Amino acid sequence: MENATPVSIHLTTVITQPDGSKEKLTLESEGEWIQKNNIDYLKYEEEQNGGTVRTIVKMEEDSAVILRSGAVKMRLAFSRGNKMMSSYESEHGTLSLLTNTKAYTHHTPGKKDGRFQITYGLEMQGSSVGTYKMTIDYKEAVQ
Repeated sequence: MENATPVSIHLTTVITQPDGSKEKLTLESEGEWIQKNNIDYLKYEEEQNGGTVRTIVKMEEDSAVILRSGAVKMRLAFSRGNKMMSSYESEHGTLSLLTNTKAYTHHTPGKKDGRFQITYGLEMQGSSVGTYKMTIDYKEAVQ
């Protein structure tokens, strides 16, 4: 994509299970920040389950989409205050997911750094699998 800027990415996800227990996941990665048609995109890769997962995060004013491909195939759609259909592909077939976006912010204090934060409920096949609070901090990588 055009005008890609290398960025350092720090991602934290806190998952609150339906039973109230919490799990925290963190990821440090290098990636790219791209702005196209006034929409911000983050692209990065992570190793998971013995394979590479490529992730693209599309951040608009009131909505976002997280696309994952490779070892994991997933499409999560978010719209502030709305429920959105999403999907997760596994070797057993495609599962339908529902995201319920409770909070969404995307701050860009600098031109090429920012914080994307989203809190959402996730349902899989009609049952709650928990509430997720994802924070992605990114800043221009020093070359």
